[in-house]
Amino acid sequence: MPNCAVRNTRIMPVPRKAGRKNSSATEVTLPPYEPNIPEPTTRADFMKYWIPLSFDDRTAEKLLWISEGGSKVARTSSDAVCPYPQRPERYDHSPQVLCKEGLLGHRGYWEVEYDGWVVIGVVSESSPRKMQDGPCGIGENKTSWGAGWSGSCCQIWHNAENVDIQMPLSSTMGVYVDQPAGIIKFLLVEGEAEKEVRLIHKFKENLQEKVFPGFWVGTNSFCLIRKKDQ
Repeated sequence: MPNCAVRNTRIMPVPRKAGRKNSSATEVTLPPYEPNIPEPTTRADFMKYWIPLSFDDRTAEKLLWISEGGSKVARTSSDAVCPYPQRPERYDHSPQVLCKEGLLGHRGYWEVEYDGWVVIGVVSESSPRKMQDGPCGIGENKTSWGAGWSGSCCQIWHNAENVDIQMPLSSTMGVYVDQPAGIIKFLLVEGEAEKEVRLIHKFKENLQEKVFPGFWVGTNSFCLIRKKDQ
């Protein structure tokens, strides 16, 4: 995984592109989109746009194991392979998985608990999935954006570049997407009973297509999608 130093580099030894549609995508019922309203800043504001998520095993690379009703993805070691069948939408080299639910024409917010070496991201529908099609690691191309903990700082990834951001360690990250406005925010979630959020980084992009929550999972690491009442 990237270490703590701002530099131009590839995210990790991940694959090449495969611009496939996510055929297993499910639609999330969300309220009508209201343009020109203030961006959320507090956790209570973000929670208004909460969307339930589940991992899509049809996109999961074979090193990843999905459990707990589709809410947890884990990787134990580099040689423990899950016997998924071959599919055009599956990542074939990078240890990544997408969620079933995508965003198009709406806002959405979700939170993820994690441990170990992970990149939590947002991936465009046509972003590559196969090695022969170009870089497909989260943040390794123009069509994905990611954030993760490097061991001593947060790192933000996009278009094969990474930036270090000094933040306290937290085991939970929030992600907010306003797809029509092209806004992607990565947030640190802190606190116990009364949780608060702290902005890690904001992207302002031209998002022309549906985007999906995406996850890169390193060895002996996991991501767990939080439920709204947690």
